[in-house]
Amino acid sequence: MKPRVLFWIDQALLHFGLAKFIQENLDCELYSIFEVTENVKKFYEKQTIVNFQKQWFFHDYVYKNKSKADIEYLEEIEKKYNLNLQLIAFNDRIFYKYNEYRKFSDNEILKILSDEIKLFESILDEIKPDFILMASYTQQHNDIFYKICKARGIKILMPTTSRIGILEPASFPHSNRFYLSDDMDEFLPIPDDDGKLIKNIEVDSQKNNLRDGKFSAGFQVSTKKFAVAGITYLLNNDENVKTHYSYYGRSKFKVIFKTLFNELRKKYRLNFMKNNLEKYIDDDEKYVYFPLHQDQESILLSFEPFYTNQLDIIRNIANSLPIGFKLYVKEHPQMVNRGWRSIKDMKRIMDFHNVKFFHHSVEQKEMIKKSQLVISIKGSAVIEAAFYNKPSISFSKVGMYRLSSISILNSMKDLPKNIQKSLTQVIDKDEVKRYEKYAYANTFEFPKYQIENSLESVFKIGGYYANAEIKSATMSEFLEKYRNELEFFAIKHIELMKIQS
Repeated sequence: MKPRVLFWIDQALLHFGLAKFIQENLDCELYSIFEVTENVKKFYEKQTIVNFQKQWFFHDYVYKNKSKADIEYLEEIEKKYNLNLQLIAFNDRIFYKYNEYRKFSDNEILKILSDEIKLFESILDEIKPDFILMASYTQQHNDIFYKICKARGIKILMPTTSRIGILEPASFPHSNRFYLSDDMDEFLPIPDDDGKLIKNIEVDSQKNNLRDGKFSAGFQVSTKKFAVAGITYLLNNDENVKTHYSYYGRSKFKVIFKTLFNELRKKYRLNFMKNNLEKYIDDDEKYVYFPLHQDQESILLSFEPFYTNQLDIIRNIANSLPIGFKLYVKEHPQMVNRGWRSIKDMKRIMDFHNVKFFHHSVEQKEMIKKSQLVISIKGSAVIEAAFYNKPSISFSKVGMYRLSSISILNSMKDLPKNIQKSLTQVIDKDEVKRYEKYAYANTFEFPKYQIENSLESVFKIGGYYANAEIKSATMSEFLEKYRNELEFFAIKHIELMKIQS
């Protein structure tokens, strides 16, 4: 029987390219759920590049009527799949405090949830997929879909980063190394025997199939494309405000006003940071390093929803330090995509008695190398710390393998004790070498972020306008341009599907 493969294809578009090259290299039945804007939907309704047996457009089925939420159904779903729907939904960036355009009522949120889940169950019951191919979940709807599929025992393949980070001592290229998994951080024991778990010994030969990193970094870097996107938005009739609950409240006036206001505010905040945040490490100071996560990030909202208030976490860490230690906090460079943190919050961080707040331009490797301990909610810095011979504390499991230098915090009240213990932790250098070796051997090189940035540049006017129309010829040309990379990516999926069948 042919394997049935269900894709979740979102605005990133990468999984559409994956579907094309899986179709060319595997005899299977393809299905898809599309989570896209209205103009992008027009392309997928007519495209002939991939032959999907059946496809669903997510927003066609969700919140189409304003009736009361089906509470009894949601109660049954929580029990059936062991879910906490309140926790998942009310930490979503559309329903949480970050939505500047619309505040949803409790009934609206629960109605949306019941519509979504009924759609997911009907699809899964109808086609009974063998495999789900999707990106890592980032919002409540694909989080719930992922958890339902996992509870049903359906095999899920997500491209997951190796999480190695900017390691000078490490010898392998890190940022483009991935593995396919149903778990973002497997945190497995590091194998002792060199012959175990080595799946991809041919890693060096893969480089011949890839370009030498020459990709367009076209995401929101062009002033010209910003202007073109603005004009396109003004001239087009945007139906998403009627059909997509995530667009509710986004009148053109509000969007333009808030966009211009946020650009001005971003510059004001950046100037404050330039004049007030620390830029130099005191070599005579003992400190613990805590890198901030980006706000509205899935790491916090989806994976660690009890740790979304990073200011409280800073205060708790600062109060848990031994006498003689400072806490060095560094802003996340990608907060530029969120307009930077509010000046009010920055001042609160700077006001903590034993905390220094560092500018995002300070190199993380220097912060780690000169620290005595690294603490992170769920960031790669704790893995990097081991390569610089530094112990660390993580609030959750992180990475492919488990390093003994990473202490997992079980409760905030245990933080002072964990800090004291971790400060005396001796790094096992042989273990770190094994980590590097096995992380390399069990990952493959794929320029995911470069291709996604190129997709943004070509199909979303530099990443500024998600509702731009897609031309079939342009898509075909793009997929052919990156044939080597995408076909290699597809073959890695096919190899694993054959193993798991």
